[in-house]
Amino acid sequence: MSETQILTVVSTRDAAVREIAPRLGVRAEEGRRFAELTSLRVGGAVDWLLLPETEEQAASIAGELDAHAVAWRVLGAGSNVLADDADHHYVLLSMREVKGVARFDGERVSVSAGYSLPRLCVDAARRGLSGIEGLGGIPGTVGGALWMNAGAYGDEIGQVVETVRVARGGRVAEVPGTDVRWDYRHTSFRDGELLLGATLRLRHDDPDQIKARMEEAKQKRFATQPHGARSAGCFFKNPPGSGLSTGKMIDEMGMKGAQHGGAVVSPVHANFIVTEGEGAQAADALALAEEIRDRFRREHGIELEYEVELWGAAAPSLIESDAGEGANDEQ
Repeated sequence: MSETQILTVVSTRDAAVREIAPRLGVRAEEGRRFAELTSLRVGGAVDWLLLPETEEQAASIAGELDAHAVAWRVLGAGSNVLADDADHHYVLLSMREVKGVARFDGERVSVSAGYSLPRLCVDAARRGLSGIEGLGGIPGTVGGALWMNAGAYGDEIGQVVETVRVARGGRVAEVPGTDVRWDYRHTSFRDGELLLGATLRLRHDDPDQIKARMEEAKQKRFATQPHGARSAGCFFKNPPGSGLSTGKMIDEMGMKGAQHGGAVVSPVHANFIVTEGEGAQAADALALAEEIRDRFRREHGIELEYEVELWGAAAPSLIESDAGEGANDEQ
């Protein structure tokens, strides 16, 4: 595509966004940086950030963007995304304001995609509802947890999903949880599906026992993970079907504390890459991650899979979703 054609596409897209967003009452911002929007605090600027506040608004604006052939991605808390340092020429649909309230009805709870996952776990525990307490320390949103089937300490969100609300043709539609394939850190949701919320079916248990399990998990996290650091959770998945721990194996390779520019393999947990200092770049974290993968391949014959989502700056040719709103396992 020539420079003139690119400018025409961008101009048409910008005109569409400027018309659609105010008509639907959705806040639109230009030039926000991923360094402000993700937990790794690195990454370049994105052309447009759209911030709907309700499930209906989010479904409507996704439908309008599709109708105008505008390329977009969706971001939640940004706690599982490494976006590169260049300018990102697409529209970012943020779900962080689609919080609403968690509505409890007996053992069921209906919650929107932007709702805080740790907060939901606390809400449920206070009501004596079990099934998600192991997820309480995962920093992110319900939408990200659904997208990746977040799990920790024996709990996975897919085990308790009754229905998922998704955007279909500009409207909110419900999908039975049994229609979704819930795998290890992966689901059958397709790129281009916008998750709006879910109804979970939990189970009654003694509130004191639930809180005790949450406290035990919290203490384990504090002891084994880099608390307060700029990270995206576990960077790599465990090798599937192996029973092996990626973090333990990276540690045994002697890579704790390895550094590339402003990125460091955490000395606390070797499957965490943290960024340090104002000069840290996404390129630093990616180079360090690729060094780990190369060593892993040579020493163990295993191709490590990323758990963190890697986002390039080019506009997606297909509408894409962020798996990464913090849906990381404890490895």
